[in-house]
Amino acid sequence: MALLEVRNVKKVYKPRLVGVGVEALRDVSFSVRRGEFVAIMGESGSGKTTLLNILAGLDTPTSGQVLLEGRDIARARERELAAFRREHLGFVFQDFNLIDALTVRDNVFLPLVLANTPHEEMERRLVPLLKALGIDQLADQYPYELSGGQKQRTAMARALITRPSILLADEPTGALDSRASESLLATLGRLNARGQTIVMVTHSVGAASHATRVLFLKDGIIHRQIRRGEHSTEEFYAAVSRALATTVGRASNRESSRPPREGLARA
Repeated sequence: MALLEVRNVKKVYKPRLVGVGVEALRDVSFSVRRGEFVAIMGESGSGKTTLLNILAGLDTPTSGQVLLEGRDIARARERELAAFRREHLGFVFQDFNLIDALTVRDNVFLPLVLANTPHEEMERRLVPLLKALGIDQLADQYPYELSGGQKQRTAMARALITRPSILLADEPTGALDSRASESLLATLGRLNARGQTIVMVTHSVGAASHATRVLFLKDGIIHRQIRRGEHSTEEFYAAVSRALATTVGRASNRESSRPPREGLARA
């Protein structure tokens, strides 16, 4: 049984006044197995962000189902959904969404505080998680004292401390320089190798080439998908680039044609 199942999801945004609705998603169906690392790509307006918001329970589909561990989160009541999101979903966003008045430690603790987790349990989870992400020396720092990469690792720690079933990442490298991006992608790869299920929306061929499967959205539908299989990161980068160019009908995303270094291959 799949961990996540998306069945015939359609999303139409209707104007408040008289007019024609905008169909963001038409008939999207796919599944994600436990332990997969799935990237979702597509040009601007293809429906990537809408789809991720629906997977996160932040938006509801006009029709269709989103089943996470067998539960239709698209039809859950708001209060139940909020608790379900805290327990099963972790979020990493492009702009970090950290609270400047809180230290790294307290930013990471936030979802556990909302879930009324005992402080002893919070501390027990914190230390190994920060160490695994390489920010254990920054626990008492504030976001304004951190680099972009350190902020994103803090955001990732906050997403992972609840031990979510799925980590949802929205353009996680979008605000980072190339070195911080490479480091973050390597970290995502290590997390996935340890069993963490990841669904990532990205415009970056380099980021997508670290996934085990890539879905391509076009005009609100899944246009095609490709799998890593036994390919190296360099080989998969080339395959993703070709598939994206075919999907959008032009060269891929203004990215350099140089593939990522082989040393960044997922462990």
